[in-house]
Amino acid sequence: MRACAKCFRPATWTANASPPEATVGVCDFGHSYDSQTWPTTAWVDSLFKLFELYEIETESGAGQEFASQIQADWQIFTFSEFGEVRQFLLSAVGDHELLSEGVRVRLKSGDLDRTDEVASWSQFSEEIRTLNRYFPQSAPDRDILEQTLLGSVDTLCTDTALFRARLAENGEPFDPSDLGAPPARRARAGRANPVGIPYLYLSFSPETCVYETRPSTQDSLAIATFHANRDLRVLNLADITPPDFFDVVDIEAMPEQIRRVRFHRYLRALGAELRKPIHPSDQPTDYIPTQYLCELAKSIGLDGVLYSSSVDPSGEGRNLVLFDPEKATCDALVRVASVSSLRLDWAWV
Repeated sequence: MRACAKCFRPATWTANASPPEATVGVCDFGHSYDSQTWPTTAWVDSLFKLFELYEIETESGAGQEFASQIQADWQIFTFSEFGEVRQFLLSAVGDHELLSEGVRVRLKSGDLDRTDEVASWSQFSEEIRTLNRYFPQSAPDRDILEQTLLGSVDTLCTDTALFRARLAENGEPFDPSDLGAPPARRARAGRANPVGIPYLYLSFSPETCVYETRPSTQDSLAIATFHANRDLRVLNLADITPPDFFDVVDIEAMPEQIRRVRFHRYLRALGAELRKPIHPSDQPTDYIPTQYLCELAKSIGLDGVLYSSSVDPSGEGRNLVLFDPEKATCDALVRVASVSSLRLDWAWV
């Protein structure tokens, strides 16, 4: 079978084809005729090195099939179906025990501790919500958590427009000062901030901003635009880039490759924690794990956290919480929007 450059998310895979020369042909993975195609066996050596990072999962019900696991960890292929990923792998390497029907895999520990950071975070989250708040027994390894967070830091420039809205009752005009964070005495516990500590919640688009207010039809909203006063360093938990298998000095350095996958899994889990939908029945204690995460980000010198919106139906909504509300300034113009209709998505459960 033959593949083309469009089959791969990172360009480094085609750059590491062996032999590197491409020929005109038909891609067997949905991209039709292409001027540059390679036999799937051009990546057999690299794939065998990738296989070496995993082993058969022996615990019942744990792990995933190899094709779905490497897509979750590396996002190598652009295919949407795991069956195509498995087909590519079988055509490249032939029969392999990790590709056997029904076999599930797990990441090897290499020379690293076998601690599962994702499971540890889940255990810790439950403990600080329901058992031990200030002196938990299952606190995550702070060094590892800090390294993980610092691996996903982006710069937010001053020319980035950010938006914040409030319900405009009785059509009364809002002053820009009314759109800032509440004073400490009125700061209720939120997704990111502990009670009594005001953070500034912002969105990257007016549309996301409107959805985040959870308005009703016919509501009026005052919408303000903010800009950062200086370039800010923010933890990005919305756009988590998978590791590139070839982006290391030695792709056969198993401990380094395993470490990168574990950090990626950890970041994905933390991002999922922050974008969980908020329900009316939620208790203030439900926010404690994400408050801990944001306070840790603040303690290591970051200015805020960027996370995905759980209410914007486009799936592309992005929010930003700033730890210091004074680091962003509201523009003079506050506009008013009227909500004419709402979109409702639902499904049987």
